[in-house]
Amino acid sequence: MKCFTLVSLLLPLSLMALAPAAAHPGHGQSQVALWQQASPWPDRIVLNPGADPSRSFSLTWRTDASVGRTVAELVEASEDTRFDQFAQSFEADTQRLDLEVMPTENGPHEGLFNHGLGKVHYHSITFDALKPDTLYAYRVRGDRGHWSEWFQTRTPAAEGPLEFVYFGDAQNGIRSHWSRVIRMAYQTVPNADFFLHAGDLVDKSDSDQEWAEWFAAGSFIHSVIPSVPVRGNHENITVVSPEGKRQRVPTPMWRPQFTLPVEQALPETLHESNYQLNYGDRLHVFVVDSARKHFEDTAAWLDQALAESNATWKLVTMHHPYFVPDHLARNKTDLRRKAALGAVIDKHEVDLVLTGHIHTYLRGSAHWDEDHMARTLTGEPQSVKTVYAISAAGAKNSVFPDETPTVFYHGDNGDGQQGPRLERYADNTPMFQHIAIDGERIEYKAYTAIGTVYDAFSLEKGEDGRKTLINGEASFGDLRLFDNTAPYSNAYDLQ
Repeated sequence: MKCFTLVSLLLPLSLMALAPAAAHPGHGQSQVALWQQASPWPDRIVLNPGADPSRSFSLTWRTDASVGRTVAELVEASEDTRFDQFAQSFEADTQRLDLEVMPTENGPHEGLFNHGLGKVHYHSITFDALKPDTLYAYRVRGDRGHWSEWFQTRTPAAEGPLEFVYFGDAQNGIRSHWSRVIRMAYQTVPNADFFLHAGDLVDKSDSDQEWAEWFAAGSFIHSVIPSVPVRGNHENITVVSPEGKRQRVPTPMWRPQFTLPVEQALPETLHESNYQLNYGDRLHVFVVDSARKHFEDTAAWLDQALAESNATWKLVTMHHPYFVPDHLARNKTDLRRKAALGAVIDKHEVDLVLTGHIHTYLRGSAHWDEDHMARTLTGEPQSVKTVYAISAAGAKNSVFPDETPTVFYHGDNGDGQQGPRLERYADNTPMFQHIAIDGERIEYKAYTAIGTVYDAFSLEKGEDGRKTLINGEASFGDLRLFDNTAPYSNAYDLQ
């Protein structure tokens, strides 16, 4: 990946207009929707933050395989009509991906959903040494003369308030249903510093059509607000070795489509799925790949990175909510994940842990007080260690578990470990969460797809590091559950 240093220049990128599909083909069909097809024009343009997001970001885009060397242009945005005359051009890296026979950690994989699509090219570039709190314009090129429109994006300020949006699983009905959630999020928080996608962005991650839906649903939003993607279990695929052994491995479509910070201390197989973002002394974001079978390397990296962080607020995000009790674990991987990652997060008293996977909404916290087993919601200040959230933004929803009083505890095996207390939950309700940070204070709001606030709390940190949580008025509203909301139909038939 090429890195370029800019002091005052950066130039915007553009996304090819998305034409409505004449037909929406099913998986495995040879017909391809217009908004899925690769061409000499750049598409699927996505903006990702660098390790220091105030001074760096990356661009990734796609073309068909006819486009070899290509470029991006970058400039500091201005009010002038021909701001583009001052843009600089930078050569991109290009990576070829065969959608029909994809390379994986376990050998070649036949893309059963991609017959007839052949090879495509993904192009990427990283810009470093940018100016904080600066509006840049950029565009990217496909074939010669085939430019995207100009996009504008603002680097975060080096200090002061931050805000971002957090999504759980998009996964099903992505283009048809998740589109309204991400677009309502953009309407609600148009100046977000980043959008966090906590895993299972798609359902079948070796399906080019599903990734086409993800990019179409977000449209230009992916190009102007940095995306922070987290790998989920549905970003794995099943590969059969020549010996007939079935194995789950990361989708080969992940790394070509996103350009993310690389943690050199980790094995290459974990690059760009475990990474950290440092927003100065305000916020440190740790992205953890929980969709693996073994976690020793990840836990060691996370332990050291948390120990070295001096940020006021520390946020860990992963797809799987490791903090459910042992009796709800589905397999040994769940137990290994909890043992490895839970201990590190407890040790460092991480402030926020944001996850997905369960396809419902839950929010709770680990408390210092001895009465942590009580589930009564209170408007009084509470001393907390860590706030946990599970959310789902897509059209697939699960029935809330029957064990509502205990679902959040990870200390229910007689080991004396104090687990998080469940404080607010919902069924049958796609949501997004707006999190605003200003000094020693966090404001959290969970919104429904029509922009209604369903849950809210504030979190303040004292000089001793202790955190105080106060539930907002929205957290005391009626619960949304399957038995008091609209009828729900299986999400797998969504078109």
